[in-house]
Amino acid sequence: MSYIQPHLSENKVSTNYATQHVSLGNITNQTTQIRFSIDVAGNDLSKYLMLRHVQDQNERLFYHYIRNNIKDSLPYIYTPSVGDACEKYSYLNFAPRGLYFSYRGDEDVKATIASISNDIDVIVVTDGSRVLGLGDLGIGGMGISIGKLSLYTAVGGIPPERTLPVCIDVGTNNARLKQDPQYLGDKEDRLDDETFYNYLDEIMQALVVKWPKAIIQFEDFSNNHAYPLLEKYRNQYRCFNDDIQGTATVSAATIKRALLKAGKEPSTSRVFVVGGGSAGCGIAQLIKDSFQFDSSHGVCIVDQEGLLFDDSNKLSIMQKSLARPFYERPSGKSTLSLIEAIEYYQPDVLIGVTGVAGLFTEEIIKALAKYTQTPIIMPLSNPISACEVTPQQVYDWIGNDVIVTTGSPFAPVQYDNQSYTISQCNNVYVFPGIGLGAKVASAKSVSNGMLLKAVDALATFECTRCSDNEVLPAIESTLDVSKSIAIAVAKQAMKEGLSDVMRLSDDADITAMIEHAFWNPEVDKASR
Repeated sequence: MSYIQPHLSENKVSTNYATQHVSLGNITNQTTQIRFSIDVAGNDLSKYLMLRHVQDQNERLFYHYIRNNIKDSLPYIYTPSVGDACEKYSYLNFAPRGLYFSYRGDEDVKATIASISNDIDVIVVTDGSRVLGLGDLGIGGMGISIGKLSLYTAVGGIPPERTLPVCIDVGTNNARLKQDPQYLGDKEDRLDDETFYNYLDEIMQALVVKWPKAIIQFEDFSNNHAYPLLEKYRNQYRCFNDDIQGTATVSAATIKRALLKAGKEPSTSRVFVVGGGSAGCGIAQLIKDSFQFDSSHGVCIVDQEGLLFDDSNKLSIMQKSLARPFYERPSGKSTLSLIEAIEYYQPDVLIGVTGVAGLFTEEIIKALAKYTQTPIIMPLSNPISACEVTPQQVYDWIGNDVIVTTGSPFAPVQYDNQSYTISQCNNVYVFPGIGLGAKVASAKSVSNGMLLKAVDALATFECTRCSDNEVLPAIESTLDVSKSIAIAVAKQAMKEGLSDVMRLSDDADITAMIEHAFWNPEVDKASR
């Protein structure tokens, strides 16, 4: 099955629809109607579906609304609502959007891609094997590709008709989907590794032949495939993995901001990353590269078997370079449990990327607070049902001398007659800017140096809209954040000689290039 998204350009909007909405006043009326429909929708999934309907009907109106209501809209066009949508994807009734490939469907990959007439700038590709913290959702993963590209347009300025969501259906190992008569994807087992990688090669080559300058973002591939795919393609194609590199970038920047807010230096801090998968290792590696730790500080990874030392059994390729040296291990211990490791290393920062709800118990949080002033606690797992600890629990257990940021959106914490806004460590702060900067520079690859510049751009971004207790810029600032990151990324691409189209320019030139490339809805055009 292969579908292409129904983008509506300014000269293709339905005449009957357009003639009813000519003035700015009517645009205002329409946005009021959207807001009203969201308010009366019975649950978050209904709000997601309502916004998808607007997107299919009139994209310019959709993006006009999102940009002017980003804080309220974000939970419904992406996490946490998109997780529910992905789980129920085969039951949802909306216009087909995106491009599906099915290994057992006998499509001609090259012919299918060659038949698409659009010029494409950004492609988001998934196989749905590890969607958020929900596991294997098969073709339901398409919801992630669509959601990420909606954000690329909304806050990254990529024209919607120049984006392409892709879902690769290689089967599913989810027993529930196999037994569901409504599931629309392949119910056979997922492909073996050799067949899988060969099929990915075929698709990647066809995409790059058709759109040689497009940025390709990998999304929600299982841990056993995510890192090998990134390592295989990162220097061959213009691509990056948002779960590994995007999550790492926003996490490293958030930690820098939080440490400085707490009066601590990043280089003399200790950071615990709990969860040794692709996301956790990506975070740990970029922190290590960015923070320039002195010899007595650094980052530790704690997996389900305990803290990782470099002589631990069955370390992955990513884990080997990040494990602590074996000589640091206390004598008589083969490893350290999470609470033992906290007591031994006394970290300043505790990050959770495990997808295990409630993993950070009261005992663990109190142990962390015992050994460090103003601990930084970051339960980043999505959706909320997979979060390691809630902000309210943290405040109830140890008080307000703490900094908490989360991966999912949470309401402000109420403690001691005060309200504390919780910053959401959301990849939307970084991946649109990375993609925009790489696209404008026509970067041959997305280098580690470009990611480090993105970290610095977000870590130093000054926001006047934040409350005193917020760590990250206000979500309403994400357009400006994206532009700031894009400028930094494009400049670094030029500096490294990765740009196909530009040599080193001054900041004003680069800023002008980013502004020129940044797409705006121009809702008045949609009404002609």
